[in-house]
Amino acid sequence: MKPVISATIRAALCIAFLIGSTSCSLIPGMAPSNVLADKVVKRASLLDFLITILTGSGNTAAPDMRDTLSSPNAPAVPQDTLDLYAAYSGAAYNVSTSWDCGTECQHPGTEGTVVMYHWNTPLVTSTGYIAINFNIKNIVVAFRGSNEPGDWVQDFELEPTNWPDNISGSSVVSGFLSGYLITSAQVIQTVVSLSAKFPAYTIVATGHSLGGSRASLFVADLTTKYPDLASRVQLFTYGQAKCGNQAFAQYMDSLGIQIFREVNKGDITPHLPFDNRPYVHFGTEAWVTFSDQTVFCKSGEYNHCSASLPPASYNFADHSTYKGL
Repeated sequence: MKPVISATIRAALCIAFLIGSTSCSLIPGMAPSNVLADKVVKRASLLDFLITILTGSGNTAAPDMRDTLSSPNAPAVPQDTLDLYAAYSGAAYNVSTSWDCGTECQHPGTEGTVVMYHWNTPLVTSTGYIAINFNIKNIVVAFRGSNEPGDWVQDFELEPTNWPDNISGSSVVSGFLSGYLITSAQVIQTVVSLSAKFPAYTIVATGHSLGGSRASLFVADLTTKYPDLASRVQLFTYGQAKCGNQAFAQYMDSLGIQIFREVNKGDITPHLPFDNRPYVHFGTEAWVTFSDQTVFCKSGEYNHCSASLPPASYNFADHSTYKGL
């Protein structure tokens, strides 16, 4: 099970917004409080916005046309596929050296999964695993989301870092990158080795929240270093914040692979950071609407999906209730 942000923590975050400190950035990708007020409160009162975040309430009105129409030519996958890799993402919170993590490890479709490598670094925190599902011929690389203080420290390090060197003009969130790089060499080496041993297997990167951002960095890292593997790679993330600038996003979209980024209802995290930092999303958004329909929006047409919501609909509760997680 992924962690649930407590009401106490949410309250502390909201108090920080009210104080107005220009250095306050207390949730993944959250803009400094005065910037948040400038950008969001123009469309929803601060009080209403804070109540929404604290209570987890949002826009639950009857669906309109935007709840039922995907953007033109948007790629799509069955909801069962999204749920399967959500389970693999959720397993990263509990899996160690064996496939034994409770509900997520019993999700339909995960049968035949064997953990090949697990990491948990204590200083620059990073946790995840590499597994093989022999039944569906997948090499799964799963990164855990925020689960301990060290993760939250990285979430708050929002300054852009130029990376990777072989993507011209690309920059990514420095905190997301530090937790990825601490273990990237061994992860890449393990995946390359398994890919050679199982040449017909698909490489699926996945993660929830912070884990989704790190899974994205892994895909960029792997495909720039081993471009011959790019056609075998897929990426499924859940509640992922923006992690790279336009150049990074353009590279990810140029790969021409399956990239699906699920957003659950009014989950606030995919909209972060709110301020004018240069980060944007990429791939296909799979938005689960308030009427539990899944709408697909391709890169550049996200206004059909969760970006169509008013800020008063954003909340923390939906970040912890992805189906399959």
